[in-house]
Amino acid sequence: MPNIDLHLHTLYSDGALEVEALLKLALSKNLSCVSITDHDTFDAYATAPEIAESLGVELISGIEISSVNNGRDVHILGYFCDIQNAELRATLEIQREKRKDRVRAIIEKLCGIGVSLSYKQVEEQCFGASISRPHIAFALMQAGYVNSFQEAFERYLKEGAIAYCPPKGISSEDAVFLIKKAGGLAVMAHPEYTNADELIPKLAECGIAGLEVYNYKTAKSVKKYKKIAEKYGLVATGGSDFHGGSGLIGMQNLPYSIVEELKARLGS
Repeated sequence: MPNIDLHLHTLYSDGALEVEALLKLALSKNLSCVSITDHDTFDAYATAPEIAESLGVELISGIEISSVNNGRDVHILGYFCDIQNAELRATLEIQREKRKDRVRAIIEKLCGIGVSLSYKQVEEQCFGASISRPHIAFALMQAGYVNSFQEAFERYLKEGAIAYCPPKGISSEDAVFLIKKAGGLAVMAHPEYTNADELIPKLAECGIAGLEVYNYKTAKSVKKYKKIAEKYGLVATGGSDFHGGSGLIGMQNLPYSIVEELKARLGS
């Protein structure tokens, strides 16, 4: 039975695949409906709709907005947005500039501890306009400072690490309002990873439509967030948060009924 995956990334943010390769992989994994949710950019949608149509894959417009609450990343997914909405696009452009500022601040910290890295070296790892910490990790690997992506985050880039700099961006509530104004539905991404459960009631009041219950989670976690979704009347959505390789995409075997639930919320 065909399934769905509503959380995929391309080279336009921090994914490893070009749009066509990603959509062909999705088709090979028997996915009938997907959403490309790159960080703070719709660049993939310059070609994605036409490619998806040619492959017979339903494509839902998607975005992953990097919002900030109390100095912490809280990612909000937006589905069915008008990707030409002027206010949304202007905000995303500001978001991308803040990403660049954060990367520069991290590089400055790295240089301060003897890890010589330039912005250009990091930029060379970034295919699109949405630069981020993963691109720094790849640059560190290429420069020989670390042996793996994970080591880069553990030693330098994760929260609490020596070169970590907190994110800057719009609030989660503003992200929800922005998505709604663009005609879309907002969903809180990977709540287990975000670890900000106290924010869910507030986002429900703001009109969030769903909670990403099915992601790279344990059965215990799925049960927990499914219960929370039910409590606040949210659609239990899901996706692989796929960035590269082929192991995760579509592995949740999520039914199309989730998309039907989301579509029923449009305009409400």
